[in-house]
Amino acid sequence: MPLPEGVLVSHTSPRQHEILVVDDIAANLKLLSNILADEHYNVRVAINGQMALASIHAQKPDLVLLDIKMPDMDGFEVCKRLKAEPETASIPIIFISALNETEGKVDAFRAGGVDYITKPFANEEVLARVHTHLELNDYKNHLEEKVSQAVSEIQNLNDELEATQKEVIYMMGAAIDERSHETGLHVVRVAEAAKRLATLHGVEADTIDLIYRAAPMHDIGKVAIPDAILNKPGKLTDDEMAMMKTHSQIGYDILKYSKRSVLQMAAIIAQQHHERFDGFGYPNGLKGKDIHIAGRVCALADVFDALSHERVYKPAWEPEQVRDYFREQKGKAFDPDLAELFLQNFDDFLDINRRFKDE
Repeated sequence: MPLPEGVLVSHTSPRQHEILVVDDIAANLKLLSNILADEHYNVRVAINGQMALASIHAQKPDLVLLDIKMPDMDGFEVCKRLKAEPETASIPIIFISALNETEGKVDAFRAGGVDYITKPFANEEVLARVHTHLELNDYKNHLEEKVSQAVSEIQNLNDELEATQKEVIYMMGAAIDERSHETGLHVVRVAEAAKRLATLHGVEADTIDLIYRAAPMHDIGKVAIPDAILNKPGKLTDDEMAMMKTHSQIGYDILKYSKRSVLQMAAIIAQQHHERFDGFGYPNGLKGKDIHIAGRVCALADVFDALSHERVYKPAWEPEQVRDYFREQKGKAFDPDLAELFLQNFDDFLDINRRFKDE
């Protein structure tokens, strides 16, 4: 629809603020456009509600001056439609109307307007209110940008802290394995196998993540076991075995006071990864589902890796020997459901050994 003769279509200036003026009377459009252009605002106009919506969706203005009484679609409806869409809801709208009744003003604010100017108006009043609401909107946008930036920086810091925490946990686990002449990749494989088994079992994603990050600390209690026992090539004596078994409780005692969820999980795993499903494990002789799922998962992952690789007291077992052992120990040393999942997906766990092969 062509604009009426004499209507000022736009004024441009270096200022970034752009204002859309909506009124079905050409004289009002020209007057408001000239007032605003004289203050170096960029001005666009629309002569009805449909044109206003199309203009705003094509390019969002910084503020809208909106008449109420217009044919087909009044200003209230235009405002409601803009406020109903996330892309345009934040645009400040100032109503300009000859309606001077309190009810009309209340309806304007209910529709989502930020201010109301009554016709006839003073030029200074229009400019003052436009300036105030543009400043408020700029401040709000700046604040939202700063908040978004701060949230992003916090997230990056949190990611860095989590990565550091994970690296420290792996390094501590690897240091323990180094004392017992085991490769640092043992803790990686145990974590990977525990994650895979927990996933197959349908454990919640957050718990899987904690198990995965905490599993490398399962043997942290070995820090208190003498080297002569850790690295003894032959069978341990009863006293030596009793000493070795203390590492589970020691690991728990080292970690139990932490408020960090990953270290709380590590404490559980350290204490329970030598418990047996039949109740004949240590240190507390827990049985069945009384053993935390993390303990049951890591028990199987730890034994699988120990059997599959050479240790000072034994050579590596062949895959079929390992498979036979877990068949025989299903429901005894290991949770039968977990053991069955392990056996059904045995190749997945062999693949972990291949991907994280000792140098």
